[in-house]
Amino acid sequence: MQSFAIVSNSNFVNTLSNNSDQFLIEKQGVYSEKETAFGIEYVINNPNVFDWQNKKMINQGIGNKHHWIKINLNNESNLTDFVFEFNQTNIDSLLLYLVKDDEIVKTYPTKGLHFSANNVDSYLSNKYAYIFPIQIPAHSKLSLFIRATVNDDAFRVMNKIWTADGYESREMDIKIRSSYMLIFLGFVILICFMSLAMFAFTKQRLYLYYMGFVLVIILNLMALRHFVSPLVFEQNLFLGNNFVEMFGYLQLVFVLLYTNHFFELNKNYPKTYRIFKYMAVLTAVLFVLALFLRKYEWFSSFSYIFSKFVLIATSLGLYFFAIYLSFKRQIMAYYYVAAYFPLFLFVGHFVMTAMRLTDSFNPLEWEYVIFIEVIVLTIAMAHRYYLIMKENYQYQKALIAEQERGIHAMIEAQENERSRIAKDLHDGVVQEIGSVILKSRAAFDKLKIADSDEAKEILEKLEGSNHDLRTISHQMTPRSLKELGLIAALGDMLADSLAPANIHYTFEHFNWADRLPATLEINIYRIAQELVNNIIKHSEANTVNIQLFRTGNTVILIVEDNGKGIENPKENKGIGLMNIKNRTEMMLGTVTFENSPEGGTLVTLKIEINEN
Repeated sequence: MQSFAIVSNSNFVNTLSNNSDQFLIEKQGVYSEKETAFGIEYVINNPNVFDWQNKKMINQGIGNKHHWIKINLNNESNLTDFVFEFNQTNIDSLLLYLVKDDEIVKTYPTKGLHFSANNVDSYLSNKYAYIFPIQIPAHSKLSLFIRATVNDDAFRVMNKIWTADGYESREMDIKIRSSYMLIFLGFVILICFMSLAMFAFTKQRLYLYYMGFVLVIILNLMALRHFVSPLVFEQNLFLGNNFVEMFGYLQLVFVLLYTNHFFELNKNYPKTYRIFKYMAVLTAVLFVLALFLRKYEWFSSFSYIFSKFVLIATSLGLYFFAIYLSFKRQIMAYYYVAAYFPLFLFVGHFVMTAMRLTDSFNPLEWEYVIFIEVIVLTIAMAHRYYLIMKENYQYQKALIAEQERGIHAMIEAQENERSRIAKDLHDGVVQEIGSVILKSRAAFDKLKIADSDEAKEILEKLEGSNHDLRTISHQMTPRSLKELGLIAALGDMLADSLAPANIHYTFEHFNWADRLPATLEINIYRIAQELVNNIIKHSEANTVNIQLFRTGNTVILIVEDNGKGIENPKENKGIGLMNIKNRTEMMLGTVTFENSPEGGTLVTLKIEINEN
C-alpha cells in the first residue's frame, strides 16, 4: 500500500509524499465572520482576509458564527484518491470546495447538523468527524476551502487527510470505539437498574441523583458521537446544538445534589450542605433560563462563557473539598478524588480551549475519561450501599440486643417477683394459716367440739388451703430446682400438676450429667411449666410425653400430648405462648408448635449452650 507524508514549506503549502498514510494539517488560513456570511467567490478573490497559522488545531472560540478555512495542498505522491477528515461534529453547516487556480473544481453537498440527509455517505462519516472523498491529480496543486457555521458553540477543529487505503484503518478504529460505546451504554443501563434497586432498598435519594448524573453523561456523549442526533435535543428538548453547555448545567445540578448525599454533608457539614444545595437550585434555574433566552445573541455569548466559568469553579471547589475530606480519612472521598481526576484534567483543558488559552489538542479521550469516572463512582456507590446495609445490620443487631435486654430484664423481674411472692406465701400466709389451724384445734378441744363434723370440715379446709398455698409457693420458686437441678424439679412439677388432673404422663431424660447455667435451667423449667399448664387447661388430653436430653451443645425439650391440638400455631398470640417465645429468644433458641400427626400438639424447644 502506498502512503504519503507532508513536507513543510514557507508558503503555507502542505506537501504530500509517498511515505505515510495520514497527514495532520498544520498550515492553514482562517477567516472568521461574526454576522455576514460571505460566499466562496469573495474568499477566492480576497486571499488577504485569511490569517495564516502554523497550528495543528484551529481555535476561534465563540465570538464568530461563520468561519472559512483555506488549505493549500501540493500532491507530490503518485496517489490521486484521498479522504479529508473534518473532526468537529458540532457544526450547523459545513461546505467544502476544491479550487485550482482560483477556479472551483468541485463543490460538495452541504453536511452538518441541519443537513443530516447529506451525512449518510458512510455510517461512520459523522460519528467522530465529517469525511469528504477528494481527488488530487498526482504532481499537482489545489486548495481546499471549508466554510463552517456554528451558532451556539466554539469553533475548534483539527483536520486530517488520509489516503483512501489508509482510511480503512481509521474506519476500523471507529468501529471498535463504536463497539465500546455500545458496551458502555449497556453498562449504564445496568447502573440505572442497580441505582433504582438500591433506592428501593434504602430510600436514599443519593441513588436517584447518581442515576440522573450518569444518564446526562451518556446522553451528552452519544450526541457528541452522533449515536443520537443532536437535532433530537435541539428540536425536541430545545437544547440547541450547544447541548454540551446545556448538559453541563444538568450534570452540575446532579453532581452537587449527589455530592451532598454522597458525603452526608447534612450531618457533618451543614453549612456546606446548604451551599451546595443552593448552588444546585441556582444552576437548575440557569438551565431553565437558558432554554428560553439562548435565542438572544447577548445571552448566548454570556451563557457560554459563564457556563465554563461555573463549571471550572464548581469542579475546582468540589474536587478540593473532596481532597480535604480525604485528609480527614473519609473513605468516600478517596473514590471521589480518583474518579474525578481524569475529568478534572479534561475539563480544565476544555475550558482553556473554549477561552482560547491553548491551541493544543486534548490528549485525553472523552470516552475513557467518562468510563473511568463512572466505573470508580459505581464501585463507590456499591461500597456505600454495603456500608448502609452494614450500618442497618448493626442497628438491627443493637435493637435486637436492646429488646433481648428488655426481655431479660422483664423475665428477671418476673422471677424476682415470683420469689418475693413465694417467700411471702411460705413465710407469711402459710405460717399464719398453720398457726390458725393449731389455735383452732386447741379451741375446738377446749370447747369439746373437735370431733364434730363442722370442726373437722373447718380444719380440713384450712389444711387443704395451706397445702395448696405451700404447693403454689414451691412451684413459683421450686427448691428442688436450686438444690437438685432441672431433672428433679421437672419430675416434681409433673407429679404435682398432671397427676391431680388425672393425666397420664411419661418423662424421659438422657445424656444429662452436668448442671446447666442457672438462667437456662429456670427458663427451661418455666417453659415446661407453661406448656403443662396449657395442656391441663385447654388440650383435653389424657396422655403427655415429655423428653429432655442433650446432644452435643444442644438441649432439646419435647412435649407431646394427645389432646385436640392447636389452631393456627403460627398465628396464636396468647400470653402463655408469647412468654414461651420471649424466654426462648432470650436464650437464643428456637421453639416450634405443630399439630401431631396422631392428634394433639407437639412442641419442640432447642437451645444451644455456649460453653464459654
